[in-house]
Amino acid sequence: MLAGALCLYAFGLQDQPSAPVGGLTPLHVISGALSVALTTLALTWIGMPHPPAGATTLIISLGILTTPVQLASVAAAVVMTTLIGWGLNMLLGTRPAPK
Repeated sequence: MLAGALCLYAFGLQDQPSAPVGGLTPLHVISGALSVALTTLALTWIGMPHPPAGATTLIISLGILTTPVQLASVAAAVVMTTLIGWGLNMLLGTRPAPK
């Protein structure tokens, strides 16, 4: 999510129409590609690759969600999903998959 917001604002796309509405511009392509690359790099670096995180990154970097309220909603949803997942794993005694 942070990589998406960083690229969205770095390329000045926050006040532009989103890619689905205004069309996929070269800046949208660069923003999307760079944000997914940064997300992949960060998650690989911490040893927790999670390909679906790229979708969240793209939703933001392509301008689909741009306002602070929308970004906070996504952050809250990610935190809630993570907490529920951890809680269910603890409750059910699920162990992580072997590497």
